Amino acid sequence: MNRRSMIGRTGLTVGALALVGPITIMQIACGSTKQLVKWAGIVIGALKDVSPILTDIGASDVVALVAKAIPIAEKLKKAFEDNDHASTLQFLDNLINPQTGIIVEIANAVTNLTDERKKFVQGILAIGMVALRLIAANIEDEVPPADATVARARNPRAVGAVQRAASKNSLEAAFNAVKF
Repeated sequence: MNRRSMIGRTGLTVGALALVGPITIMQIACGSTKQLVKWAGIVIGALKDVSPILTDIGASDVVALVAKAIPIAEKLKKAFEDNDHASTLQFLDNLINPQTGIIVEIANAVTNLTDERKKFVQGILAIGMVALRLIAANIEDEVPPADATVARARNPRAVGAVQRAASKNSLEAAFNAVKF
């Protein structure tokens, strides 16, 4: 695998992570929960990997956003591990909400970078986005319709964010964000 392929795949993962949503709150099978924990770990890893690169290029404002996102992603992973569905929904919303999500803020800030290493940063973030997308899709597939209805009534904004993240268009957008 060449560097471009690796970066492209990494970028997709980040994109997916950013798309994960609130439907996870409901009862998820143990096997799915283990996978969600792994994907949350990928998001954490991508954020931690991109921070030194951003520091090297002098993007302190983006580094600050990443520093805010890491603890939220770690709490999300812990919530998955503990099957704390209510907290999971809130942490996902904090990460991926299109209006207020920290991942969205990071992605917007990175697009303004002018350094030639911007594509590397976008590639790494895309990996996290792909992981978020996988989380959202898994939640969308695993949550029974009755539970999804209850979740939608309790937190329609968060459920909407998960549904958007689980859509095919979200994955395509993550790929397009890191085209070379």
